[in-house]
Amino acid sequence: MLWQTTPYTVPLLAAGLASFVIAAYVFSHRFRGPKRLVWTFLGVTLGAGVWSAAYAAQLSATTLEATLFWNRFVWLGVGTLAVAWPTFVLAYTERAVWFRPERLAAICLVPAAAVVAVWTLGVDPLFYRSPSLEAVDGGYLVVRFVPTAALLAFVAYSYVVNLITFLALGYAAADRPGVYRRQAALLLAAGVIPMAVGVLSTWSSLGPAFVDLTPLAFAVTAGIVAWVLFRYRLLDLSPVARRAVFENLDDGVVVLDGDDRVVDANDRALELFDPLEFGRPIEAAFAGGESVVDAVRRAESGEDGRATVDTEEGPRFLTVTEHALSSADPGGPDAGSVLLFRDVTEHETLQRRYRALIEKSPNVIAVCGTDGLFRYVSPSIDRLLGREAATIEGRPVLDLVHPEDRRESQRRFEAALETGETQVFEHRIAHENGDWRTFETTVEPLFENAADEVVITAMDVTEGRRHEQRLQVLNRVLRHDLKNDANVIGGYADLLRDHVDAEGREHLDVIDRKVEALTHLSDQAREIDVALHDEFDRAEIDLASLVPRLCDSLEAAFPDASVTLSTPERAVVSADELLESAVRNVLENAVVHHDGAVANIDVCVRPDDDGYRVEIGDDGPGIPPVERTVFSEGRETPLEHASGLGLWLVHWIVTGSGGELAIETREPGGTLVSMWFPADDGEAGKTDGDA
Repeated sequence: MLWQTTPYTVPLLAAGLASFVIAAYVFSHRFRGPKRLVWTFLGVTLGAGVWSAAYAAQLSATTLEATLFWNRFVWLGVGTLAVAWPTFVLAYTERAVWFRPERLAAICLVPAAAVVAVWTLGVDPLFYRSPSLEAVDGGYLVVRFVPTAALLAFVAYSYVVNLITFLALGYAAADRPGVYRRQAALLLAAGVIPMAVGVLSTWSSLGPAFVDLTPLAFAVTAGIVAWVLFRYRLLDLSPVARRAVFENLDDGVVVLDGDDRVVDANDRALELFDPLEFGRPIEAAFAGGESVVDAVRRAESGEDGRATVDTEEGPRFLTVTEHALSSADPGGPDAGSVLLFRDVTEHETLQRRYRALIEKSPNVIAVCGTDGLFRYVSPSIDRLLGREAATIEGRPVLDLVHPEDRRESQRRFEAALETGETQVFEHRIAHENGDWRTFETTVEPLFENAADEVVITAMDVTEGRRHEQRLQVLNRVLRHDLKNDANVIGGYADLLRDHVDAEGREHLDVIDRKVEALTHLSDQAREIDVALHDEFDRAEIDLASLVPRLCDSLEAAFPDASVTLSTPERAVVSADELLESAVRNVLENAVVHHDGAVANIDVCVRPDDDGYRVEIGDDGPGIPPVERTVFSEGRETPLEHASGLGLWLVHWIVTGSGGELAIETREPGGTLVSMWFPADDGEAGKTDGDA
C-alpha cells in the first residue's frame, strides 16, 4: 500500500498520541475518583485518539479502497466520542439519573447504529454518495463525496447533543466557585474548540474542501484536558454532591491538593478568610493568618488545631480538622486533603465567660470524679485557703478535710455520686497557715444524666459562724442574767413593802412594773431567738379559733381592756408556729401603751385574696412614724429605734410566714395593725365563700 504525506498527517498523529497518553494515564489511575467520571473520561480520550489516528491514516492512503477502509476506524472514534462525551458531562455535572440502563441505551442508540451500519454496510451509499479520490492544491489526494440525508441527520444530531452538553458545562462554570468553576470552564473550552473548528472547516473556506479539521483540534483540547487533569485534579477533586454537601455547610471548607495548595473553598471559608488566594500554598494563601497556618499544621499532625481570625464582625475562634483525600490506588500519590474550619466563637465566648465567673467567684469550685480525686479546682482556692489550684488537682478530695469531719464528708460525696441527689453540709478544711476554716459545701452531679463527676461549691462561713455563735452566747447570757437580776430586784422590793410608808410603796410599785417589763422583755428575747435561729415547718393554724382565745386571755389579764371581736367560722392559714406569739404581742401592745382609762380594741379576722387578714385596732396614742419606718428599712439606729422588741418579733414572724405586716394611724386617734397570712392549700379556694 502506497502512502502520501499531507500537511495534516503529523499534527493528527500528534493529537492522537496525546489522547492515547492521557487515556493510558487515566486507565492506570482508574480507581481514583468516581467510577462514572473516570470511565466516561477514558472513553472521551480513547475516542478522540482513535478518530485522530484513523483520520491521519485515511488522509495518507492513496487508493479509494484504503481510504474507505481507514474511514471505518474514523467512524469508530466518532461513535465512541459521541457516546463518551455526553455521558462524561452528565457524570461531571452529577446527573446520575441519566445512568439508568434505559437512558444510557437512548444515548448510545444513534452513535452505535451509525458505527454498526458503517462496518456492515459501508459508508457508500449510507453516508457518502459517489465517493472518489481527487487531488487538491497541495498535490495530495482526498476523498470527494456527496453527503446523504443520513450523514446530515447524524451531524445535526451530534450538534444538538454537543450544544446541550455545552449548556450544562456553562451552567456548572457559572454556578460553582473556585477550582470547580475553572474545571468546568476549561472542559467547556475543550468541547467547544473541536466543534467550532469542524463547523468552520465544513461551512467555510477554512482548509481544503472535504478535509475535516475537527481531529486536528484535538491537539489543543488534549493540552486543555491535561491541564485540567493535572493542575485542577479533575479525577481527584470531583464535585460530588457539591451543592448539597459543600456549599451549604455552616463550617468553612478549604480543599488542598497533594502539594498543599489551596484549590477550592466554600462561601463560608471565603467569608472567614478574606482574601483567600487559590493555587498557592497555605502559607501564602492565608494572607496574614499565621495562627491559621499553625492551626492547620497542628491539625495535619493530629493535634488540636485552634485559630483566631479577625473579621468585620470581630474576632472569630475556629477549630481546624484535616481529612486526607487518600488515593484508592495503594501506593498512589497523595490526592490532597480537606480542611474543616468550625466556628466555635459562641461556645468559646461562653466558656471564657463561665471561666471568668468561676475564677472570680468568692467560693471554691471544684470537680471530683468517682476516683475521689480533684479534676479541677478554681483559682479562688488561693485566696480562701492560701493554696495554688495546681497543687490540689489530682489529690484526694478528703486530704484537706478535718479528720473528725472526713467520715461524714465521704458519706456525702458517695451519696451524691450514687444517687445523684444534691448534698449540703458543713465541714472544716485546712488553711495553708494551719488554721481550720469552716465551709458550707454543696455537692451535686456535674451533668444531669451522668453521675461520674460531681461539682463542689464550698463557701467559707467561718466568720459568719463565729459571729452567729457569739450572738447566740451573748443573747442567752443576757437573757439569763437579765431575768435572774430582775427576779432578785423584785424579791427585795417585796421585802421592803413592810418597812416603808405609803409614799414609799408608790416607788415600790414603779419597781414592780419595771421588773415585770424586764421579765417580759427577756421572754420576748427568747422568742425572737427561736424565731431567728430555729427552723420550723409551716403549720396549719385556724385563726377563727386562735384569735378569740387570745382575746379572752387579754381581757382576763387586763380588766381595763374592752375587746370587740369579729371572725368567720373557719380561717385556716399556713404560718410559722410562733404566729400565736405575734398576735398576742400586738394585743398586749395595744393595752400596755394605752394612756386612757379603758383600752378599746377592735379585732377582725376576714378573708383577703388567697389568705386571711387579722386587723387589730386601738384608740391609744398611736405608734410614732419613726417606729414604723424601722420595719420597712430593716434597721435600727441610736436615733431611730423601736421602743420594744414586741413589734420586731411580730415583723419577723409575719414575714417569715410568707405574710405581710402593715401599721397605720387611725382617725381621730389610735393604731391599726394589719397582718395577712396565706391560706392553707386546702383552704385556698374557700376564702371567697367564707366572706
